[in-house]
Amino acid sequence: MSCAANSIAGGLRSAPPPSSQGSVVAAAIASTRRRISAPPPQLRRRRPAGVRCGIAELIGGDLVRPDLGRWLADVEEHKALAFYTPHEGGYEGRYLTRLRYEGYRFLDVSARGLGDPETTLTKIHPVCPPHLGRQPIARWYFPPEVDYRLSLLPPDAKGLVLWIIEAKVLSKAELQFLALLPTLRPKVRVIAECGNWRKVEWKPLREIAGLPPA
Repeated sequence: MSCAANSIAGGLRSAPPPSSQGSVVAAAIASTRRRISAPPPQLRRRRPAGVRCGIAELIGGDLVRPDLGRWLADVEEHKALAFYTPHEGGYEGRYLTRLRYEGYRFLDVSARGLGDPETTLTKIHPVCPPHLGRQPIARWYFPPEVDYRLSLLPPDAKGLVLWIIEAKVLSKAELQFLALLPTLRPKVRVIAECGNWRKVEWKPLREIAGLPPA
């Protein structure tokens, strides 16, 4: 009995008081909360990568760096240009309007469904309307698009601008013909939208089509 009493008394003397036990539990809980709320070390070391936008991306590159004069000079010099615009669109209207002020008339076509550019633009070409399964298959013949529009130009017109959208779907041979079209029709200028870029850019269509410079 005396040995058991001594061991119980020793255990009671070594156990911390209730107040100290509560402080230990509170410290453990606080430490756990800090570990949960704190992000991992690899996340703390990372810094978010920011996107830097210049003033040209906000109000339009042609307003910050006036390039309409260079645009007109390149149209007259190369006569066929590959045009690149931002994805949101809208910028090409300023360049189109500037050509209209110079006296050009426009023929807007889409490269999708154009067919053979040489046949559609410079030759009498057939068109088969949809028969819808109930009508006989017919074939209608249309005049060449470019030659027909050239014949309708007023005397004060400076020329005809063939503006082709979605020209990125055209093959290299088709782009080569469009680059050579101003040589075949001197009053024709060709603008082909060949893709998109962060700002308005253009290059000679001969360079894009793989032809030597004129």
